[in-house]
Amino acid sequence: MPRRPLFHGWKVVATAFLVAMFGWGLGFYGSGVYLATLAQTRGWSTGTVGAAVTGYYLLGAVMLTTVPRLIARFGERQVLLAGSAAMGAAVVALTRTTEIWQLWPAFLAMSLGWATMSGVMVNALVAPWFDRRLGIAISLALNGASCGGVIVAPLMILAVDRLGFTLGVGLVVLAMVATLWPAAMLYLGTTPARLGLAPDGGAAAPGRHGCGTTRPATSTGELLRIRSLWTVLLSSAIGLFAQVGVLTHQVAFLSPRLTPEVLSLAVGLTTGAAIVGRVGTGLVVDRIDPRLAMAATLGVQAAALAALATLPGPLTTLAACTAFGLGVGNLITLPSLILRREVGAGAFTQAVGLVMAGSQFTYAFAPLGIGHLRDVAGDYSMAWFVCAALDLTAAAAALFARAPAPPRP
Repeated sequence: MPRRPLFHGWKVVATAFLVAMFGWGLGFYGSGVYLATLAQTRGWSTGTVGAAVTGYYLLGAVMLTTVPRLIARFGERQVLLAGSAAMGAAVVALTRTTEIWQLWPAFLAMSLGWATMSGVMVNALVAPWFDRRLGIAISLALNGASCGGVIVAPLMILAVDRLGFTLGVGLVVLAMVATLWPAAMLYLGTTPARLGLAPDGGAAAPGRHGCGTTRPATSTGELLRIRSLWTVLLSSAIGLFAQVGVLTHQVAFLSPRLTPEVLSLAVGLTTGAAIVGRVGTGLVVDRIDPRLAMAATLGVQAAALAALATLPGPLTTLAACTAFGLGVGNLITLPSLILRREVGAGAFTQAVGLVMAGSQFTYAFAPLGIGHLRDVAGDYSMAWFVCAALDLTAAAAALFARAPAPPRP
């Protein structure tokens, strides 16, 4: 009996995984590498470089709102190739800066790359190909974001140490071009309908045409009048503010409490748990209410932060870091799944762009805000309690004004 060919949607998921891995590896986790290396090699203050990084996140938040329109006009493949080229050129340009002012045009180009390689693009790529299995598909694709922290950033650090700043970063960019670009050329640029398929791999119904997920069907003003979208935006923005603040300051908080070996284990458990948590949630989220999953995730993170603030032992610290990590990936994945259910396919990419832009604009200030709380209190206990309270507030927002899912075609 001939083997059934692999559903093309899974090839798109694999490509989206690479998008997330290099997008987050170069554009999110890599920013810490650039900051540290520029401060060390150029003698610039961390605050000066950090201001440019904050500006990069704010510019990226604005550009995220334009990505759905670019996709609708030019198509996912063309936008992705152009954006990844901008990302690669920008990070290499950062390694060649000799004057502080040069950071800003480099980060401007990098913000375009980040916008076209982050969650909006990943969702736009995957959503047309899945319906019943969208949760696990997006979860698998967005695990590339975690692998950006586990694979891309550490390899970049090693390459920079061994080969120098420009060559080390350049080799990572070359790896992106050698893997992501061929996958994009092979697997992107088509739709299920063109292949005679329905979402999830079934045969297309007669007369059914493309799912239109990537084409705006609702104006931004109309979307912003949907109350349930605002609750998703508030939950995501508040939860990610707390999460990014914690992750940014995690090493500084743990270093005085743990040996280097245990510190490394704690950071590794946080990242590894993010992968486990995202896959585990993805396996069941298509059968449950994603708003409940979002609230539960935030509740677990709040409990973990309370434990970090009050229980200083190594074992409880490791357990709390693991529990916190279980929700790290889900705060990126679950808002998209809520929006798919509540705003429908036609406005999905636009809605994701608005929520992710608002969230990024908010969490861009998290490292500064948490650092200020730490300086005022003298340690991180107050900051972690504030973050726990923010998580509980975000959980309440996730549960508020739930909208019924639109009927499926």
